[in-house]
Amino acid sequence: MLFLVVFPKGGIKFKNIPITWGYLFLAIIALSTLFRKRYFVRKEHIYSLIALVPFQVSSLLSMYINGIQSSGFFISFLVSFLFLPFIFFLVFSEYIENLDLEYFFKIFKRAILFISSYGIFLFFYRGVFGSLFEIPLLTVNWHEKGLLENLKCINHRGFFLKLISTYNNGNIYGICLLMILPLYKYLEESKFKKILVKLSIILTLSRTVWIGFIISEFFFDFFIIKNKKKSLIKFLTSSLCFIAILLIFAKFYLHKPLSWYFDPTLGGRLLDKSFEVNFFSTLPFIHIEEMVYLSIFDTFGFLGLLLFIIGMCFSLFNYLFKNINIEKSPIDLCIFFGLLTYLIISISDSATLYLPVMAFYWFLSSFLQTNKRISL
Repeated sequence: MLFLVVFPKGGIKFKNIPITWGYLFLAIIALSTLFRKRYFVRKEHIYSLIALVPFQVSSLLSMYINGIQSSGFFISFLVSFLFLPFIFFLVFSEYIENLDLEYFFKIFKRAILFISSYGIFLFFYRGVFGSLFEIPLLTVNWHEKGLLENLKCINHRGFFLKLISTYNNGNIYGICLLMILPLYKYLEESKFKKILVKLSIILTLSRTVWIGFIISEFFFDFFIIKNKKKSLIKFLTSSLCFIAILLIFAKFYLHKPLSWYFDPTLGGRLLDKSFEVNFFSTLPFIHIEEMVYLSIFDTFGFLGLLLFIIGMCFSLFNYLFKNINIEKSPIDLCIFFGLLTYLIISISDSATLYLPVMAFYWFLSSFLQTNKRISL
């Protein structure tokens, strides 16, 4: 939790490949428990792992035939779609099933509050002092200290940079937080702390994250909170206020027209895209770009896209249809809609191969399909 959520970028580089403490410790723990004598694996986790196999096989076969142009992103692909699912669905299945939820949720809330508070602090610190506050090996990679603004996509928004927290990238931070925002809102009782976390999302100054935030609020207010009438009023009021603030922000601070929010090129992501339909791809693997579905389609063809969607969505659909006639717990619904929000905003920006995004996604997918014994 400490290094995957709080300090996800802390670490070093080896031949330009980041080695972070979170992923390193995760690998060490996974290896140390892999060869234990007794295994308990939930059948739902096995099904989720099997559902990914067709995409894994087809994508690796495509790379073998068409070639690989980026070894760094290839390693990231292997970690994101082979090793992490294997760890969270198989090796850690028993441990995720038997989590001490009371303790886990307490640490979880503290971790989210910390990265939100630190992000807000860093946002204004950079605006006032003109440089980023860094703690090498913890908040930044040792080999990137002092270089973040040049190496990372930390877009300027007028006087400020995007809020990046310890994630070194506003979009990655916002995307990860959107996956766990419903759960945090449900668990956290303090209104001030919830406002602080939401503020950190807004200060990412990312249109994708803002849209995801509105979607997340909609899901939470209409599908998790039971008072539907109160939820409707709350959602409409908060959404109108949020949109008004964004319009004022774009007009008077960024000096952008209203159309900036409805950019048909999605921030330039569609400018160099072609839409030739191929069942199989003949392109070499370079990386998976921000618009994940279109990028998967370009890189692995229509078949690859279809298998990718099946593998990514299986845990959600399996949970949904298995419990179709059963009253679902609010905690499960929070996890479900957090994952669904990620899949929706991935149309624009998924940051799929950038850590720790897929660690969040596969852990939550595994956690969704467990029995949670806790009373809140």
